[in-house]
Amino acid sequence: MKPSRLVRNLPLQFGSMQGRQVAVTGEELKILAKDTIFERASYVNIQNRQQPSIEVSVVFSGKDLNNSIHRPERCLKSQGWNFSKERKVVVKGAMPDGSDMPFREIVCTKPVKLPDGRVVNIMRVQYYTFLGHVVITESHYERTLQDMKDRLFKGYDQQWAYATFSMPVTKFEADQGFSRAQGWGVFTLEESEEMLENFIRQLSPLVIDKS
Repeated sequence: MKPSRLVRNLPLQFGSMQGRQVAVTGEELKILAKDTIFERASYVNIQNRQQPSIEVSVVFSGKDLNNSIHRPERCLKSQGWNFSKERKVVVKGAMPDGSDMPFREIVCTKPVKLPDGRVVNIMRVQYYTFLGHVVITESHYERTLQDMKDRLFKGYDQQWAYATFSMPVTKFEADQGFSRAQGWGVFTLEESEEMLENFIRQLSPLVIDKS
């Protein structure tokens, strides 16, 4: 088993970003293979408190690849999220060597009931990708094909890390009269995408093996 090029242990302090570890609970722990490894952290910008928090979640596959990681679309829909936008995104200059990094973007909404009885829709934007021993791909099918080629022609399995980066789109909520208690600013989807990509550019060189 060749290890993923994404290193373990997310840094909790870099630049203006301050992170805290978040426990992984619920159905994820029940349905995935026992040797699956999780890491999750939530980050705030200590120099700009109006920026919404960014959540990073990483799942490292175990020996049973089929039951370690899966397409995130499946679990998001089962949690009640409705997809409003899906596309491939290339984050320029995100790799340690300055090259680009591929992601799949999902913008999704979900109705939630507030304490006062109102129902509003919240929106999140999520970028995800899969990092293998060498290859990085946003495609579940390309990842599966790469596994087949590695077994046939190179004689090894590789560990994959499925990494997601997500944040709320506060303007979508503000337009419905809903304001977060955290005092975040009001940001459009495009502004949220830009903040997420800037965050990825900062974090990626710290956690991706340069070899």
